[in-house]
Amino acid sequence: MASPRLIPLALRAAPVVTLAALLGWAIWDVSAIGDGRWIATLLAILGVGAAVLIISSVFHWRGIRAIGLIAIGTGYVAAHAFVLGVQLVPALVFLSVLISQVEQRILAARFAPLYEAGLRPEERGRIHNALGRAVLRLIIATVLSVVIPIIAADLAVAGVVPTTTIPTAIALAGALVAVVALLALMPSLSRRAG
Repeated sequence: MASPRLIPLALRAAPVVTLAALLGWAIWDVSAIGDGRWIATLLAILGVGAAVLIISSVFHWRGIRAIGLIAIGTGYVAAHAFVLGVQLVPALVFLSVLISQVEQRILAARFAPLYEAGLRPEERGRIHNALGRAVLRLIIATVLSVVIPIIAADLAVAGVVPTTTIPTAIALAGALVAVVALLALMPSLSRRAG
């Protein structure tokens, strides 16, 4: 088990490191574009996103944080949609990790203060178990958000599932909602079973 002093630092660093990696990824992709006007425009969008997130963090303005994340996502998606071409798996991974960055920030805000408080070992153990379950749910949700659309696309291409029917769209949406609901209910289901 990690040191109780390192856990809050790791929790607080995880969203920042993830965001820096995503921003680096987007800048790397934008730099591969040959047209200087596109590069300037997309780097400006990414720069605005980074600036808004920094301002949000420094001044504790939660309301504008979403604008920064949307700008970074828009810069990446626009680079691929208009210039580089859409690559399904990297795009799904990028957007899933961008969404999971928000959950990482929530976990840091929720659990880091608990680790910094003076707790008895049994309380610290319960908190550590709760954090472990939350991280596991985050990992499962992130992986499923990449894998399920790929499987659905493969089934549609293979002709197993008709792609243009409303019942198919409703069934796929229902399956995704069921997976998300199951992940959300896992803590309460495990408490009842235990």
